[in-house]
Amino acid sequence: MNALARMARKVNSLEVVLTRNIKAHPLGTRLTEPVVSFCFDDFAHSAVTEGAKMLRERGWAGTFYAAGSFCGREVDGIPYFTEDDLRQVHDEGHEIGCHTFSHLRVAGKNASTILDDLKRNAEFLGKILPEHRCSSFAYPFGDLRLPQKLLLARQFGVCRGIWSGINRGRMDFGELKAVGLAQVGPDFHEIIGWIELAVHVKAWLIFFTHDVSQHPNAYGYHTDTFAKLLDIVAAHGIRVLPVKNAVGLARFAN
Repeated sequence: MNALARMARKVNSLEVVLTRNIKAHPLGTRLTEPVVSFCFDDFAHSAVTEGAKMLRERGWAGTFYAAGSFCGREVDGIPYFTEDDLRQVHDEGHEIGCHTFSHLRVAGKNASTILDDLKRNAEFLGKILPEHRCSSFAYPFGDLRLPQKLLLARQFGVCRGIWSGINRGRMDFGELKAVGLAQVGPDFHEIIGWIELAVHVKAWLIFFTHDVSQHPNAYGYHTDTFAKLLDIVAAHGIRVLPVKNAVGLARFAN
């Protein structure tokens, strides 16, 4: 790697760090109890048949981040959601959030490109769920830079990233922290550690994954492991809420 390439890499790394640490939408919160949210990005058909089913069996609801261009498609052997899946998760009380239409990597994109893509996703969802409006957003790939973060924080009340951590105190609603559940993600012992920390400090812990199956891809989670995780959350007596509902609890808890 030559000197110019090394310098560019350092500048890029610094920009990522600044983006993570500059709060685009900081708000004070006052949680008096821990809360957990489960999110499904993109989202795969199995997130409905397995993920939503297991949440519903426990009386819980999750957040499904829809990228409209994936509807009815199969990508890398993974079937993605259908129009019927959207209607089902909506009717069952789950939240449907925005993940752009084209699964857009927003870093480096200009405002008009991003806003046009968001509009297309809103129009796509509106044709299937006429009364629905997305109140939360998840960054595709978790990739963003400060201008795009500021832009998206103005479009949605809450935006979720992929940087591991818990949310408490003065939260950044422009890029909430979240812990990935994936074959290439943290091991189960680390996942349990995040739960115990959230309980100890009364924080909001967001988990996100993609497909949920017996044979998940690298960014999905095994059905049995997901069930085991849900059982542990239940055993701790933690309230489980979709992202939009957890925001209300965090902001207005007594």
